Amino acid sequence: MTWICAGLVIALLLLAADRWRCERQLLEWAEQLEETDENSNLRLGVSVRSRGFLRACRAINERLEKGRQAGILLENADRELKSAITSISHDIRTPLAGASGYVQLLEEEERPAQRRQYLDIIKRRLADLENILEELFVFTRLADGEYRIACESLDPFPVLCDVLAGFYTRLVESGVEPELHFVQMADEKQTDAPGIMVHASEEAMKRIFSNLIQNALRHGSGRLEIGQAGSRLWFSNPVARGQEPDADRIFDRFYRADRARHTAGAGLGLSSVKGLMEKMGGGVSAQVEDGQLTVWLLFREE
Repeated sequence: MTWICAGLVIALLLLAADRWRCERQLLEWAEQLEETDENSNLRLGVSVRSRGFLRACRAINERLEKGRQAGILLENADRELKSAITSISHDIRTPLAGASGYVQLLEEEERPAQRRQYLDIIKRRLADLENILEELFVFTRLADGEYRIACESLDPFPVLCDVLAGFYTRLVESGVEPELHFVQMADEKQTDAPGIMVHASEEAMKRIFSNLIQNALRHGSGRLEIGQAGSRLWFSNPVARGQEPDADRIFDRFYRADRARHTAGAGLGLSSVKGLMEKMGGGVSAQVEDGQLTVWLLFREE
């Protein structure tokens, strides 16, 4: 009987010691969580080597890491938003201020020829502003994770011709005559022949082509080549020495190869190209070689 009582006492003591160690472990975790900043690299340790405590410690550490990563993403997003607001505000204010200034000159000008010149300048400034707002609109739509693009089987060549027609005046003023390399161009008698079909949206394709052509006119230096090789399309133009973009960053939002040079854009054009291509299940890449920028569009082939 004495041995049984002694055994029970020892068992109770061991149980109490085990409970005390568990309680102490929980208190240590609570103190660490209460006293440590939520953005720290806190990792809980465990002294109670039971399956339950080991699993709980691992789960808490995983949740802490997810929370830390979410905090980093939120902080980066907040910093990017502030930078975006500053950049967009400046880009919108520039053409708006220019148009406002020429409106004042127009009100005081009586010579018809000078008034027409001021009107032309105002129209260009307002067109620049409209383009910036359109870039911002596309950017906000692409930022919506639920935004989807309905695609169909399309021949890119007629879509490209339609977009180029809209740029006719600017191309002439810039002295740029696009060189096209498509199967339809191989024989002048076959210009109505169907080309290689791709999986895309006509509206999105027009925006992509428009952004790439605008980029070539703003930052290029003379020539523009556009072609198709299977399900891939390419846009290539020379860039001035010292203004070569970083091919690894060219599709980043608000990226500009030369920030000191004023251009009528918000730095969202090529970022939108990438976003639209990815929404259609495709991709985009760029390379800079011997002063030549080439952008590749990879569509899903039909």
